[in-house]
Amino acid sequence: RESAEQATIRALALDLLERLSGASQANCERIVRVHGAALLCGGMFDASDPAGIARFMERTGYRVELRSDAKGDPVIAGRISRSDYLMQFYECEGGSFCNSIQLIVQVPRPATLTGDTANAFNARWRYVRITFDQAQAKLQMDVNLDASVTADNLEDTLDIWRQLVEIFEREILGAR
Repeated sequence: RESAEQATIRALALDLLERLSGASQANCERIVRVHGAALLCGGMFDASDPAGIARFMERTGYRVELRSDAKGDPVIAGRISRSDYLMQFYECEGGSFCNSIQLIVQVPRPATLTGDTANAFNARWRYVRITFDQAQAKLQMDVNLDASVTADNLEDTLDIWRQLVEIFEREILGAR
């Protein structure tokens, strides 16, 4: 249920959008109803609407399953290429109102993975990092969604993640 403050903000945003883009308010309202609160007329996403992000990811071709972790914070699980991934939501208040996400692929540590290999990979690919211990290796990417990003930005970020997962699979895991 929408509060009076949220309704006022939405009405102002719709009015501004209509003035800037010539879009009809009825069409914009329809888009908001269909796509959820995280996406305002093709516009903005933040981490406070994991279900909206999951729907967006699904529409753009990603396999997703929305879950909760042990603390009640949202998690999106899925598969990219040959790897299972998690999108964990951080800086949440009571399982919602999250500010950032972390994308993670966790695999058994390849015997060939050394500190030098991880350091070289981390130096070459700036958006992600490899961490590892005796048993596991992780590819991680942090994304700040506080104050929102555009749908185009989120789609581009997810595409960068997909490409880097595939590079990780080839260069670190030896997949061909």
